[in-house]
Amino acid sequence: MYTETYQVPLNADNNETESTPKSQSLTAKISNYLRWAGTLLIILSAISFMLQGHENMLPSYRYWIALGFTSLLCGGGLICAYVFNETKGARIFFGLGTAFLTVQTSQVGSMIYAYLNGQQALQPKYAWLQFIDVSPTVIALDLGLTAVLLVIVSYAGFSILARKHLKLLLSAFVISNALLMLPIREAHSIAATIGGLFLFLRYIEQQLHQDRTMQLLEGLAARLIISLPLFIMIGRSLLHPASFLLAVIGGAIIATYLLCDIKRYTQSAMILYIGQLIGTISALSVWLIIVDEFFNDVQGLALLMLPLAMVLFGLSFVVSYHAKLYRFVSSLLAVFLTYEAMVDGLDFAPIFALITGMALTVSGLKTREKVPFFTGHICFASGFLFYCRYAVDLYSAAPWLSAIALGLFVILFSSYLESREKKIVQKFKLYFHELKSWA
Repeated sequence: MYTETYQVPLNADNNETESTPKSQSLTAKISNYLRWAGTLLIILSAISFMLQGHENMLPSYRYWIALGFTSLLCGGGLICAYVFNETKGARIFFGLGTAFLTVQTSQVGSMIYAYLNGQQALQPKYAWLQFIDVSPTVIALDLGLTAVLLVIVSYAGFSILARKHLKLLLSAFVISNALLMLPIREAHSIAATIGGLFLFLRYIEQQLHQDRTMQLLEGLAARLIISLPLFIMIGRSLLHPASFLLAVIGGAIIATYLLCDIKRYTQSAMILYIGQLIGTISALSVWLIIVDEFFNDVQGLALLMLPLAMVLFGLSFVVSYHAKLYRFVSSLLAVFLTYEAMVDGLDFAPIFALITGMALTVSGLKTREKVPFFTGHICFASGFLFYCRYAVDLYSAAPWLSAIALGLFVILFSSYLESREKKIVQKFKLYFHELKSWA
């Protein structure tokens, strides 16, 4: 039996089937570009509204314009979701609306603070950032609206961005915005609030990062939104008189983020390297700020600078590059500073030399590096020799008693060497062989 076969021309149907994916991919690219352009335009417009062009506007009007802006964003999200049946635009609109809520909570917090403190309130020198002469009725109304919107809009925003972690994100966002509305502007109080909020959000961030879905664009956006109140609080604190506590907490936050947390977001060698450099400077500057604040008139600079060597040595176990160089520099710095403290006859210098020596020796054993190991021996020996003067004083007070004790020790030590000669020689060989293999 004869069976007739047909072959489909390659150029006929394939052209039709391939044209559709190409046109779809081109349309998707154009849509993505338009979304990014629209998002950037909205963000820039919001920043422009907050920074210029409304100096003569009443504080209550600023809040209502911000409220209308948030409502407009949420309306755009509803149109995308229910009219166009499109979720990408809805995520963008509700994400921007949720983010812009922090502006409203900051405004309400400024109103409450200005009302409670009156003429004693710390106001920034820029008139368009001052919220004064607002009636308590308007403040109460704004506070109620903000509380309602904070729950509703953030619930919708996080539902569409990361429904899996909705409860955690919503709780963190509400708590952060509640702290943002606290009527405090004093340097020490706001610094302590910033430090506590940073630790809280960092704990939340570490939990969220363990989920791979939260590493996608929507998850990253949700994680960024819950951190916006912290960023606004930090920026707002810079408009008021600074304090050493704020500088210390700010330096610690920068160092923690650039040395530890940035590794979760990028693996770029250049970014990590620059971040490591800035983070190291920030970490070292924290102790310098503390010294300048509390120990400015205290003698003994060597002991005051010794913690710098400790900080640098600790950072060697966190940094991504030149960890061995960090330990090398910090070990030499520790030897130099302890020697200077011993020469200057500073109090507690011998104790610090013994502690530093033991710490460096143990670290050298763990890292298998010669420089920390031997510098630790030097520091320990310097502290030990300092206390040997008490043995000299004892000998000068009772030379016959010291001579007897020394004779007994020499006889016992010689007997020990003779009885365990092979084991001692073998251990010394292993010791030097191990040192040769160290870096």
